[in-house]
Amino acid sequence: MPGYTIGLDAGIAHLILERPQSGNALGAGFWNGLAPDISALDRSGEVRAMVLSSGGRNFCAGMDLDEFAGGIPEPDSPGSRESFYHLALSLQETFSCLERARFPVFAAIQGACLGAGLELAAACDLRYATRDSYFRIEEINTGIMADVGALQRLPKILPEPVVKEMAFLGETLHADEAAQHGFVTRLADTPDAAIKLAMAAADQVCRKAPVAIAGTKAALRWARDHSVADSLEWSARTQSALWSTHDISAALRARKARTDPLFEPLLAKPVLGGSTSSPGGGDPQPD
Repeated sequence: MPGYTIGLDAGIAHLILERPQSGNALGAGFWNGLAPDISALDRSGEVRAMVLSSGGRNFCAGMDLDEFAGGIPEPDSPGSRESFYHLALSLQETFSCLERARFPVFAAIQGACLGAGLELAAACDLRYATRDSYFRIEEINTGIMADVGALQRLPKILPEPVVKEMAFLGETLHADEAAQHGFVTRLADTPDAAIKLAMAAADQVCRKAPVAIAGTKAALRWARDHSVADSLEWSARTQSALWSTHDISAALRARKARTDPLFEPLLAKPVLGGSTSSPGGGDPQPD
């Protein structure tokens, strides 16, 4: 079992971690299943935004080390170390697929968000959290260097001294501090309220032009890792490819008439020998 479910309603995918008895610790089913599932959703073009939440008291206690205790051998030869390298890459891909998806991903967090759970949250675009939530790079407290995104993504979001305190000392970042530093977008009193905030953000995304949202997410990701000059060059070339007179006209007409615009939908990602049209035939869909 993957330990999660994914539903899709009106363009919003909702991924729910469902192992509350273990603090939603991430087992083998999650690590092996999430990337293919996200890839399929991204490829379809049907998803406009995703909300990621979890059941139970805690968002995610990290990797389920008990489940992996006998399944990851100690690298003791050049061949085994080369093999281990590819295992590490596959674990990283579990979160990187969320970052690369054409749709924004919004996390709703409650309670503990630790280790791989924090790295999962860091790969999302925005985070909404309860006031009792807390975050920790737990790996350093268990003799492990964090290697699936915390040390790479958190310095792009949080101040460097805060990240170093978490990374070296294993210190806890509480919700109010996380919000103060911008890691959490908004705080809520209850888990349901945090989910409502994330759903409201997803609904607002669904009212924007899908191609423009996809381009905006890609541009932000590119800009994070490149110079301003390189990012401007990339943006100019991408804008020339994505410019949609149809969507611009639809937005202006809808604003004037105070109605919902009809934007061009995202098409399914092409597969060699397959169709590139969306399930709806490529016709504009109402928001």
